[in-house]
Amino acid sequence: MSFPATLKTLTLETSSATTQAYAALSHDYNPLHLDADFAATTAFGAPIAHGTMALNLLMQAISETFANQPIREHLDIRFSAPVKVGETILAGGERRAGEADIYDIWVRKPDGTTTLTGTLHIEAVS
Repeated sequence: MSFPATLKTLTLETSSATTQAYAALSHDYNPLHLDADFAATTAFGAPIAHGTMALNLLMQAISETFANQPIREHLDIRFSAPVKVGETILAGGERRAGEADIYDIWVRKPDGTTTLTGTLHIEAVS
């Protein structure tokens, strides 16, 4: 089985509404994500989106790329920068040169700032 050269790129515009909905879904009500007054006192200076929100966007990109293909996947990721509520993020990846089943994966802001990086290993299953 051959895999595509790139993952589908997905975009998410974070907002107070999406952050509140994600907090309810994940049961993570940390004031760093939801309370502007509290977040202003932190090193971030403003509310930040849940890191797993970016990870879930990446997982959706992987799922949509490999829809209807029986695969097993392994991710190794690192969060590298926060996403402030109100910022847009893009998730995707490219197959590593010379590799049939390894992708360099990422979540970025439109200005190129990388917020999450990692490696995706894909294995076809029958």
